[in-house]
Amino acid sequence: MIDMRNASILLIGVFFALMSCSEKESFKKGIIQLQSHPITLPLDKMRCMWNGKDTLSLHGKINPNFKLVVFLDTVACSSCELKAMYMWNEMLDKTKMYAPELSVYFIFLPLNKDLDSFYFTMRTMSPSLPIYVDTAGVFIRENPHIPREAVYHTFLLDKDNRVVLVGNPSRSEKIEEMFWQIVEEKLGKRE
Repeated sequence: MIDMRNASILLIGVFFALMSCSEKESFKKGIIQLQSHPITLPLDKMRCMWNGKDTLSLHGKINPNFKLVVFLDTVACSSCELKAMYMWNEMLDKTKMYAPELSVYFIFLPLNKDLDSFYFTMRTMSPSLPIYVDTAGVFIRENPHIPREAVYHTFLLDKDNRVVLVGNPSRSEKIEEMFWQIVEEKLGKRE
């Protein structure tokens, strides 16, 4: 079985196989930087929307063993990312088997000039999961150790908000495999 630390090392190994030497060193530094401090989730300072409507955040009422955080900042087109949420459907369905021990947090940081478009897309698409909208930029302000590059903006946290896996499981089969290996090792396999 792979423990959390070995899973992180394995993740670094996967990326090393795909990168040049300088890219490998840069990626390794980013992982070390990301893992240097626990991640703060200031969700109570963000607008929470569910099914396209404002709602109260459920965060804080439970402390799951694992938290999958997907942070989408202003570099990306926030409305475009919302429209691409369907890519998460299969994975999100499977994560429900592990609730409340596993929670998923989508945090969007749309540009102020794009807010109307973003909220229109939210109301139109009505994602059936909580979406946190960070218009004040508190997530990055409270987590200055998170690298700017989007490759570091999807990660799995343990109960103490320490990063145990970096990468987007909806876009990489290898990351998804590692994600489930970590979760199932701690929480057991569920069908």
